[in-house]
Amino acid sequence: MKLRIADCGLSLLRWTPLGRIAFGVVALLLVAMPLPTATAQSLPTDTQGAASTAPAPQPARPAVPITFARSGSKAVLTIEPINLPSMKLALRAYGRIWATAMAQNQKDSFLLEIDVPEVRVPTVFSVTHANLQNPELAQVVAYPDRDIEWDKKIVLLAAGAPRWFAEWSQALGLPVTWVPDNAKIPADLPAIREDQKALLIPGRARAGKSYTQLRSLYDESRRNLLVLDADWFGDAAGPVAVGGGQMRGDLLAITGKQMWAGMLEFHSHRQPCGTIANRWLWIPDRDGLPLVEAIAVVGTPLTATHPVVLNYLPWAEQLGRSESADATLLAILSAAAKAATQEVVGHPLEFIYPKKSELNGKDRPVLSAVRSVEPVPRDDRKPDYNPPIYCILDLRGKERIQHPEGDLSAICRSSIGGRQALSTLIILGDDPMLDEWKWLKLDRAKKTVNRADVVWLSDDDLPPSKESRIRLMLKLTELGVPLGPPDQEEERK
Repeated sequence: MKLRIADCGLSLLRWTPLGRIAFGVVALLLVAMPLPTATAQSLPTDTQGAASTAPAPQPARPAVPITFARSGSKAVLTIEPINLPSMKLALRAYGRIWATAMAQNQKDSFLLEIDVPEVRVPTVFSVTHANLQNPELAQVVAYPDRDIEWDKKIVLLAAGAPRWFAEWSQALGLPVTWVPDNAKIPADLPAIREDQKALLIPGRARAGKSYTQLRSLYDESRRNLLVLDADWFGDAAGPVAVGGGQMRGDLLAITGKQMWAGMLEFHSHRQPCGTIANRWLWIPDRDGLPLVEAIAVVGTPLTATHPVVLNYLPWAEQLGRSESADATLLAILSAAAKAATQEVVGHPLEFIYPKKSELNGKDRPVLSAVRSVEPVPRDDRKPDYNPPIYCILDLRGKERIQHPEGDLSAICRSSIGGRQALSTLIILGDDPMLDEWKWLKLDRAKKTVNRADVVWLSDDDLPPSKESRIRLMLKLTELGVPLGPPDQEEERK
């Protein structure tokens, strides 16, 4: 019996003839099948007996190395140095020892090759000294000896992807084609059929030192990209939780509306990269910042390349411990492979303050990257607008704004109410004078404006914080405003 996940993310996983896991809603139910005896190669009867309806809780995330392996294979682990010439290590789970092996001293570490016990459900084994339960030296996450059924129209290519991804995909039997380290891209990439979608998963070296270098890789490969880790991601951040209701965009189309029994708790994550680009949220944190996102720098014409999907979550912490984690990562792989070109149509933009010519890329980097799509004259000489027209008022900073044309309130109100074309006012930053604009219908307590033709982002720092820049990029992308590449990239072209 095989694990199954369909291209729509809505089929069932079967670990045993009596058990099934619904991946489409990622609300997963596991029913264990009893074994006739509890041997060293089977799960203990207290977790797989006839009265049991679910596996015992898995250990919490350890501060030790994690290895993914498959039943019946050999797990190969490197153990931190211990002041012993050699030692016998054991795999422990559910209060018993499942396997033992001698670890070989490798001068600055120990090398352990050990047989992985047979399991019917993903199981976490602690690696300890054979005679001591503590300290825990490592963990082995064992998967059943069954291949996952994968959509053959999705081709996964890995070029130096992280070690944990290599182990995990092999343990699941996920069909991944590994690109040699010395392979040239795109010349050495395997060809795909017209009805197939290919996803390239680069490692840190292939991802380069910046998003610009990654774009070069993508431009050459013409494959969708999923970056699991990169040097140019943001700094390490604190704990974060992920639940089914957080899915957005292309990922939501794969997973559907989900209700999970519990949240996935990660002890840390990477902050999002600060690249100026159009961005699409796939999984946000509680503050609305990306944990998984698609990103693309718009070129000319105003159509983005296939978005590159960036992942800031340490999935190795949760895989094999939560069915939701495995299901979500599989859904990310599927959605990233299928992600289509994101067209950013563009709209006419007018800058009320500051003027476009006065923008400083250091103080207002995102606004400096904004591209305005001007009206095109029609045969009757009337402008052909792509509504709405966006009017931008930037109040950020501590200086009191003195608009050269007089009453700023009247100018802003006229920009959205005194013209025939549909218009939207975008206000950035905060200022006490907004309270005086009664027509704005501002709710300061909720930091909202109760008008459909006004968008307000109240972050007031100038220069803006990285978080503020990312929120602005997300909002402008949502509004269909294209963000162009930095000036130096345009000059290079």
